[in-house]
Amino acid sequence: MIILGLTGGIATGKTSASEYFKSQGIPIVDADLIARLVVEPDKPAYYHILKHFGHLNILESNNRYIDRKRLGEIIFTNEQMRKQLNKCTHGYIRREALKQLLKYFFQLKSIVIWDVPLLFEVGLNRYLSHTLVISCDQTIQLDRLKKRDDINDNQQALQRINAQMSLNEKCQRARYVIDNSGTKDVLHKQLKDFLLNIQPNQLNTITWFIILCIPMSFMYGILRFLDFVDTIKYRHKR
Repeated sequence: MIILGLTGGIATGKTSASEYFKSQGIPIVDADLIARLVVEPDKPAYYHILKHFGHLNILESNNRYIDRKRLGEIIFTNEQMRKQLNKCTHGYIRREALKQLLKYFFQLKSIVIWDVPLLFEVGLNRYLSHTLVISCDQTIQLDRLKKRDDINDNQQALQRINAQMSLNEKCQRARYVIDNSGTKDVLHKQLKDFLLNIQPNQLNTITWFIILCIPMSFMYGILRFLDFVDTIKYRHKR
């Protein structure tokens, strides 16, 4: 099974690429969705966050869910709290991503997309042999961002772009790069050709499944057990 790390810059078309892959029946492990999933009530990370931030009234008033906007405001100007929140969540995000990847391994999927906006920033590329950056011309990127987020000021849009790792650096680190400076149809054609080029041999997929089935099953069981232990631990420490 090929795990393809997918990333890009803000407004370069990563989401469009992810949607195309999904339309082709390729499973997506979405880091942003996982980040929301792991902080739902009764999840281990949920209790971990309450342990460190619960005294700051971070729960929504009408339910037990964490008020993400309120928590974001708290950590925005506090580097120490931001680092603490990352400690509370990053391990669980990676654990959940690994569980989803293992699930698709057991389903004999030949390709899985791991959609990670900060793929290189958090160092996940070190564990992946296949990484793809969706790039585009900066002028086009600027225009798309202003239109998407209803921004009138060029400087404000540039600040958002420059707040991330530069596209040039991401492209240098990636194994594959697709330029999305054209239309969506052009992007889809490039992605279609790309998939044809990296599609693994089905026999190899089955062979590796037979070899790795037992150790991967053991790993999945350990991850589920760790989730259970952490849930009990943090639930009783509240």
